[in-house]
Amino acid sequence: MLLLVGFNTRGFVLSLARFDNILAIKTQDGRVVGFHAVNLQVARLDEQVWTALEDPSQVRNDVKAEVLEWNAERDPEVTDGRAPNGIRTLSVNVAQICNMRCSYCAAGGDGTYGARGSKTAHIDLEKFKAQMRMLLDRVPDGGKFTINFIGGEPLIYPKTIQAIADDAREWATPRDLKLRFEITTNATLVTPEIAEMLADLRAFVTVSIDGPPETNDLDRKLASGKGSSALALQGVERLLVVQDRLGALACNAVFGAHNTDVVGSWNFLRQYPWDMIYLGYAAGPDDAVYSPRYAQGLATVAARAFEIGGEAELRRISQFDHLFRILDGKSRIHNHCGAGKTLLQVDTSGKFYACNWWTNVKEEEVGEDLTLDKAALEKFAPSLIELNNCGSCWARHVCGGGCMFVNRLRTGDKHRKDTEFCNRTRHIIARGIEYYEQSRYEHGQGD
Repeated sequence: MLLLVGFNTRGFVLSLARFDNILAIKTQDGRVVGFHAVNLQVARLDEQVWTALEDPSQVRNDVKAEVLEWNAERDPEVTDGRAPNGIRTLSVNVAQICNMRCSYCAAGGDGTYGARGSKTAHIDLEKFKAQMRMLLDRVPDGGKFTINFIGGEPLIYPKTIQAIADDAREWATPRDLKLRFEITTNATLVTPEIAEMLADLRAFVTVSIDGPPETNDLDRKLASGKGSSALALQGVERLLVVQDRLGALACNAVFGAHNTDVVGSWNFLRQYPWDMIYLGYAAGPDDAVYSPRYAQGLATVAARAFEIGGEAELRRISQFDHLFRILDGKSRIHNHCGAGKTLLQVDTSGKFYACNWWTNVKEEEVGEDLTLDKAALEKFAPSLIELNNCGSCWARHVCGGGCMFVNRLRTGDKHRKDTEFCNRTRHIIARGIEYYEQSRYEHGQGD
C-alpha cells in the first residue's frame, strides 16, 4: 500500500519518499520533514514514518495507521486560489526594439520577437488606450488592475509610459479602480527624470541583470557590442534614490547554458537592497545538463541565505517567498500564471496574446484591436493543473501546473509537460519546504 518514490536522479540529490498525498523529505542533517500535498501542511515527522514509507514491514501498525489517517485528512481551512473572473493584468510591449543584444534573448535577440520590419517598433498609443479602456470597463468598481510595461526595452519610450499611465489614472479614478504599474527594464536608460517618473507611478520595477560585470557583460551587451553593466548599475543607483517611493525594486537574473554561476551572481546581487531577487532559468536544448546545475546552485544559495539571515534573507529570493506565502496562506494554487485567464499581452500592432513570450506567434493570437476571440480564450479557462495533466504530482498546488511557454518551447505543445522543468521545480519546492519547516518548527509554530 505504501510507495517509495526516489528522486536522486538527473543530478538532483534529494531523498524523498511518498505515499499518495504525503511526501517525506530526509534532510542532510537527518530530519524527516512531511508535506501534505492537498492540505499544504508541513510537519516534522518521526523517523518511524520514513521507515513506514520505505519498508512498511519494519514498523508498527499504529505508525502505518497514522500515515494513512494524515493522508486522508482534509483541512477545512485550506482554500483554492482560483483565478478571478476576467482580465486583471494587461502586459504591453511599449517597444519591440531594444538597445541591447542579450545572447539568450527570447524576444528574437533584439526585442522584436522575430518581427523585424513587419511591425512597428513603437506601440500605437491611441489604439492601445482604447484597448486598455475596454478592459478597465470590465473591472468592477473598486477593483484592481495591473498594467505591465515590457519591451524590447520599454524605457526607450518613457513619454509613452507616462501617457498610458495618465490615461489609465483618468479612466480609473471615477470608479475607484486600484491601479498597479509594473515595468521590466535593463536599467541602462534610467535617468534621474525617469526614476522620478517611476516613483510618481509607485511602479514595481524589475531590473534585468545577471550578476557581477564579469558575468553580466558576457551575455548582456549593448547593441554597440559593449558590456551593459556600467550603465545598468548607474541606472540601479538612480532607482535606489527613489526606492522608498516605488512599489518595489527587484532584480531578475537568468541562468542556463550561458551562465551557471548562481552562487556568484547572488553573492554580487545581494549587496544591493533589492526588495526581491529572482534567480530564474532560461529553458533550452541542453536542459538535461544545465537545469540540474542551476537547481543545485539555487539550493546552495538558499542554504547560505538561510544561514546568513534566516527566513528573512531566504525570502528575498522570490521562489522561496512565493512558497512561504502559499504555505502561510493555506491556498492551493491551480494556475502557474494567469495567461489567458487574468492576463493578456498586447503587442505594438494591437494583437492580443495570452503570454508575452508568444508575441508574434500567429497560432497563439487571441484577439486584435477591440475584439477578443472568446473561443480561443475559453481554451485557457480550465486550471493549468487540469490542462497540463498534473493531478498526480505532489507539488501541483505550489507549482500550479507549470509554464505553458516552457512546455511549448521544449515539447512543442503548451500542455505537454517538460520533464526538466518539473524536476527542477520539485527540487526547489522540496528545498523550500525544508526551510519552511525549520523556520516554523524552531519558533514553536510547527504542525
